[in-house]
Amino acid sequence: MATQDGVPLPQPLPVDEKLAAFDSVPLFMKSLPEDAADDVAISALQSLAYEGTPDEIAQNFKEQGNDYFKGKRYREALGFYTQGVDAKPTDNTILEALLCNRAACNLELQNYGSVLRDCSKAISVNPKCSKAYYRSALALIALERYDEALDCCDRCLQFDKENKAVQATREKAAKLKEAKERKERERQERIRQEQLKQERLRAAYKERNIIVVPVPDTVAQNPYEPDFDPEDSTHNTLILPVLFLYPQYATSDLISHFQEDTPFSAHLGAMFPPNAPQPEWDKKGEYVDGNLVVYGFTRRQRLLKIGKKMTLRDVCKAAKAKEGEPRDGLELKDGTLTFIVLPKGEEEQKWRPQKICETVPNGHTIDDGDRLGFKMSVQHKIFRTANAPRTAPDETEIAVAQAMIDLENSAPELKSELRPLQISAAREVDVRGGKKAIVIFVPVPQLKAFHKVQQRLTRELEKKFSDRHVVFVAQRRMLRKPTRTSRVKQKRPRSRTLTSVHEKILEDLVFPTEIVGKRTRVAVDGSKLLKVFLDSKDATSLEYKLDSFSSVYRRLTGKDVVFEFPVQAQD
Repeated sequence: MATQDGVPLPQPLPVDEKLAAFDSVPLFMKSLPEDAADDVAISALQSLAYEGTPDEIAQNFKEQGNDYFKGKRYREALGFYTQGVDAKPTDNTILEALLCNRAACNLELQNYGSVLRDCSKAISVNPKCSKAYYRSALALIALERYDEALDCCDRCLQFDKENKAVQATREKAAKLKEAKERKERERQERIRQEQLKQERLRAAYKERNIIVVPVPDTVAQNPYEPDFDPEDSTHNTLILPVLFLYPQYATSDLISHFQEDTPFSAHLGAMFPPNAPQPEWDKKGEYVDGNLVVYGFTRRQRLLKIGKKMTLRDVCKAAKAKEGEPRDGLELKDGTLTFIVLPKGEEEQKWRPQKICETVPNGHTIDDGDRLGFKMSVQHKIFRTANAPRTAPDETEIAVAQAMIDLENSAPELKSELRPLQISAAREVDVRGGKKAIVIFVPVPQLKAFHKVQQRLTRELEKKFSDRHVVFVAQRRMLRKPTRTSRVKQKRPRSRTLTSVHEKILEDLVFPTEIVGKRTRVAVDGSKLLKVFLDSKDATSLEYKLDSFSSVYRRLTGKDVVFEFPVQAQD
């Protein structure tokens, strides 16, 4: 647009620029500029707030705080009330109002300790300040200190009997106190019932010759626990979790509720009916009811062959030691009894030791015989965990298991440590330079036991597999992040997240050295490279395996990583 002379007319400014221009006017500023001290207008306005007597200054700050409190801007209101208190007014009414108002702000901000301090000061100024008692009671209720909240309400009602808000608060505190005490009584009763139940279980275990094996705190607890049959009011019948192991295929089945008066044949008939499809892992189709035998172990390494008609109670009685011999019986590990299930014929003969203590179904008696020095088979050395492959052991896994058994037999000083150890899987990974590495996956509950002998075990296995490096990694399981539509209501544990599992894999790979630092480099194309710095004191013993660490981590996680030792400064 232009005039007749061709001179353009000034264009109207946009609304946003007009509003922004108000920010430079002191009266309309939303926040102080950085050079506020050099601005004469701002300094003049600030000085006005502190002109007058202490009472006038405090009253001014109180009114400004009230305006912000009405707008629910509690933090700003808190600042004004604090400035009013700092002005040290001589009028106790103004000081009492400032303290009570500041307590109201802290109550909204859930700063309950500050609420109690301000209310205490207000009561010291005016012992009959109802607001101070009321807000103290609200803060104490929030802190679940119900007795003190009731005391505050009672003190206030002594001089202000008609205060409806305090009366309602007292009723609320009394109800919450009653509910808390009721929950505590219920909790104590649950503890008492649980203690009584454990005492009964211990007595039942002793009667049935069941020996409980303590479980370390680091091991995940079994979700199924032994209990009494709810249909038996006399508490004389146990229900136990029972684990069936199939060493031929290194797999297992868990019967979560095995009633002790149920015969083994009933479960085998339900699990392996003759005309039903065979399990996926049963490659030969041998696991059919009528073609299976069951074995059980005792604490003293006696092996019991269990008759089909025998119940769990019968097996417990048969596991009892003879008079004059040390106590013996079935072992209850992690709340579970374990039995071996094998097909009759060649596989049973291959697995079966030379001497077996057989049970007699009619009399339910047992010939103890000599204790067995039972050798764990290669198949039993491989224990498939929940997230391990369900296929039969391959050549690498069998070779690793056999090497561990050979080492157990040839190294007496390691025999006791190696005997209970099992692996869940083993894989070969290509490493730069045409080399290979063997990744041995171990069950998480056994990781600490492996760490005790890992250095010696790694050296011996690398001698056995001379052209390959050996690393140990726990067989961990990751869970997806729960969504709105997911059926799982339990919160995902931190240890089951992708980040946590990848961090633990790093720690497992480099054990026994420690990770002293990490650095992530992001390239221009967005690719990431993780640098992991290891403790330099282990440089000589681990430097030759750094490429293997990187290749294994990339294979397991898909992430690139470089392992280095920090450069030591020269004096």
